[in-house]
Amino acid sequence: MKKSDRDIAGFGLLEALVALTILAASGAALFAWLGQNMQMASRLKARQAEVEQQLLAEGLLADLNPFVEPAGERSQGGLKLVWRADLVSPMRPSQPTRATLPPRWNVGLYRVQVTASNADGSTRTRFEFLQPGLELLGQAAPTRRPDEP
Repeated sequence: MKKSDRDIAGFGLLEALVALTILAASGAALFAWLGQNMQMASRLKARQAEVEQQLLAEGLLADLNPFVEPAGERSQGGLKLVWRADLVSPMRPSQPTRATLPPRWNVGLYRVQVTASNADGSTRTRFEFLQPGLELLGQAAPTRRPDEP
């Protein structure tokens, strides 16, 4: 069997154009997918920095008594915190551990709104949490935190 000249000619112009079109469409889809993944990675990294900052801030404010300090600022290690606390539930006497004892505390629930920012201003996070506020009954409330000089 003898092959005709047409069978050994190879790719024609139409076949080459179809192959290039398929290649270009595949490349465009790949670049769009890569760009979307890069944006998602960037957003994920920014969100992770915000969550880390929020966890640090919550740790620094763990000893906060909103009754004593309803608003204020704290700075530590390049992290600056500014907060404001609003009473959500009215102050009530605490329940003593034994029925014969009088209440020692008035307890209220506060919503604490916090703005945390890095010293360089690269990350700024706003969040809120609920924190109990305590008033010691029968004694004057402290005017400053015990760890302050």
